[in-house]
Amino acid sequence: MRRSSLVRILFGGAVVALLSTSCRKPDEDLGLEILPGDPLGLLVDTAAIRAYTFEDSAVRTSGLTRNLVGSYLDPDFGFLRTGLVTQVRLTTNNIGQGQVTAGLQADSIVLALAFELPSGHYGNLNAQTFKVYEISEDLSVDSVYHSDDVPSLIAGDLVYAQRGLITPEPAVQPQIGGDTLVPQIRIRLVDALAGRFLDAFGTAALVDNTAFLAFFKGLHVVVDNGPQLPFQGGIMYINTLSTATKLTVYYKDTNEIDPQPRTFDLAINSNCVRYSVAERDRSLALNGGLAQALADTAAPAPAVYLQTLGGLRTKVRFEDLGPYAMQGRILAKAELVVRVLGTYYPYYIPPVQVFIFRQSDAGSDVFLPDQLNGIGGVGGQFSSADQEYRFNITRYLQAVLNGDLPTDGFELVAGSSGVSANRVILCGPDHPDHPMRLQLTFTTY
Repeated sequence: MRRSSLVRILFGGAVVALLSTSCRKPDEDLGLEILPGDPLGLLVDTAAIRAYTFEDSAVRTSGLTRNLVGSYLDPDFGFLRTGLVTQVRLTTNNIGQGQVTAGLQADSIVLALAFELPSGHYGNLNAQTFKVYEISEDLSVDSVYHSDDVPSLIAGDLVYAQRGLITPEPAVQPQIGGDTLVPQIRIRLVDALAGRFLDAFGTAALVDNTAFLAFFKGLHVVVDNGPQLPFQGGIMYINTLSTATKLTVYYKDTNEIDPQPRTFDLAINSNCVRYSVAERDRSLALNGGLAQALADTAAPAPAVYLQTLGGLRTKVRFEDLGPYAMQGRILAKAELVVRVLGTYYPYYIPPVQVFIFRQSDAGSDVFLPDQLNGIGGVGGQFSSADQEYRFNITRYLQAVLNGDLPTDGFELVAGSSGVSANRVILCGPDHPDHPMRLQLTFTTY
């Protein structure tokens, strides 16, 4: 069943279990060590944790701030490829009405995809082979599209011959016709498509956008790079709300004595259906940690994994909280501390934010009580200095101890799940040096 809650719409974000325990199990002497020099008499302990990685379900990617195109091979997570699905729209009605169109002659047609800056990509900037296909199915702005909604296509790549291999340059502003443009990917398409649009000038197909979207339903932009080496390639972040992202026909009117260059723009904007699709092949990962994590739900968990775009989540449960509930002390603070495992490739940075969600009885994401005053109440921001994430879950754990919430735990979800390719490996509860831990602070009065 696809999860469709408000939380999934906002953050987008898959299955094995790794059994683990942290520092020590609760027992009769639980929490009796007083912090040295603490004038308030606070008591600190850690609770046993079980955590495991599991495969996520598809996430919403339509109507969001940016879209993704590209592919790369991650030695830990395997192969990831993303593509853009988008409509294009008229910028004005009645194109070519009353105009003599017999002399219109196409020069070229270019699809421009502006980079989302400053975070223009994830991974490396190796050359990639872009392909563009025409969509054959109707798309609706009233529908929600997810990362696994691959559209029906008309056969035939629309990219001009020998123009598909492009090296992305998000730091370079191209010069076109004397104008300096924003950094973008420019894909020349076949002249026949330009001619098709010019032939429609003055016809019912270009009267308005309702007619035009029946005439031309949209584009699917993908890459086809063949086998890739580890770390080769990357995912490009495309700003589909930028006015620079558009489809442009360059043409002239040969009826003129001195034909001048002309342009006909088709817009990509917030009125268009725009979404990203993602496909992955984890079997291509060179390192076996993820495969092992997904293979045995009862194994110890030295590492857990998170990945966006419907990739991977981590389930966290706390073992045997009963003794804490029976000791009659006041829970002052409950903090989950999760460290990034080892070092990471500089172009595969961890998510800026990791979220925590409970699951409702219907299987949808719901907030913790600590998030009632805002999603930031829990924390979860990545600390580059400490290489860790910290989560304040005091209200949640108190509700569990009181019996007001179930003891089935919660899930860690990489933030920006529908608009980024981020991934991270975290230390699990069984990591020998930096185990995931739940730190509990009680007050004795």
